[in-house]
Amino acid sequence: MPLQQADYDKLDAARWMAAFAVVLLHCAAFPLTSVLDYGSTDWQWANLYDAASRWCVPVFVMISGALLLNPAKREPFKYFYQRRAVRIAPAIVFWSAFYLLWGALMYHLDGVPMDAAAWLRKATSGAPYYHLWYLYMLAGLYLFAPYLRAVYQRCSHRQRMAAVVAIFVLAILQTLHRELNADGYGFFLTWFLPYIGYFLAGRMMFEGELRLPMPGLVLCASIALTALGASVLSSADALNVYFYDTFSLTVPLMSLAVFQLILNARSLPRMPAVAPLTFGIYLAHPIFLDLGKRTGLYMPTSGTAWQTPLAAMLIFVLSLGLVLLVRSVPGGTRIT
Repeated sequence: MPLQQADYDKLDAARWMAAFAVVLLHCAAFPLTSVLDYGSTDWQWANLYDAASRWCVPVFVMISGALLLNPAKREPFKYFYQRRAVRIAPAIVFWSAFYLLWGALMYHLDGVPMDAAAWLRKATSGAPYYHLWYLYMLAGLYLFAPYLRAVYQRCSHRQRMAAVVAIFVLAILQTLHRELNADGYGFFLTWFLPYIGYFLAGRMMFEGELRLPMPGLVLCASIALTALGASVLSSADALNVYFYDTFSLTVPLMSLAVFQLILNARSLPRMPAVAPLTFGIYLAHPIFLDLGKRTGLYMPTSGTAWQTPLAAMLIFVLSLGLVLLVRSVPGGTRIT
């Protein structure tokens, strides 16, 4: 069945839902890692919120795959790279510089000394602030997207399925190896490679070529197992984040299930005015989360069940307002 405008409208819904899930994830991570006692009821609520929102970045990548791997597109390579460079390069430069300065302020307020070598490592790590790794990963994915589209167009359904399964299996095995051997994530310009699986799967699901059986059950089971796994592997001394990883044993299935449920939904709030601003919301929201922590407005030592989603909603709205403000000044649209 040919794709309709309603199918593309669902991608708008997926955008704002994924953006809110990012904010919820980071709001949950704060009490989970630094405020609450391990194993308490409030800790378990934060664990559940964190686990239940781990699909956010994979869904963003699947949205990109659904759009950029469109076989009907005949976009010349030069035009493709010009458009994406204008979209992502100013954002990388501006937000990397901004968050290096913002991080310096946070460290200063904490009384944590940082020498020049430490700042140079942060600036060249691909993650000047904890959420900016996504920009650097996305740049690598965009770099190879035209080639992936050409290959995608020439492959059969069976070949596409084999590629997606193989990439996911390798990514999951790599994550297990990293967990067992305490390895790092490697050079940031290679971070995009395992995300090719989500990228391809996004287009296949959008076209109806890839489907999970009982996606609602898969989603509930994967969230429960993610939260359970994090709880079992963690202790009062350290939070184990293996099950939170984008390529853990549970998160890929969770992410595919969420995307399929969104595509299958008869109707969802599209929020067309918000959807184009989700990139900026993703980039700006740590500002308000940091301010909430610094001022004590968000310091949940109890009541996590209601405080965390409430904080996420407020930060989402404040971030949206900031993005609208930035876009009202010359050049603001280029960085949001």
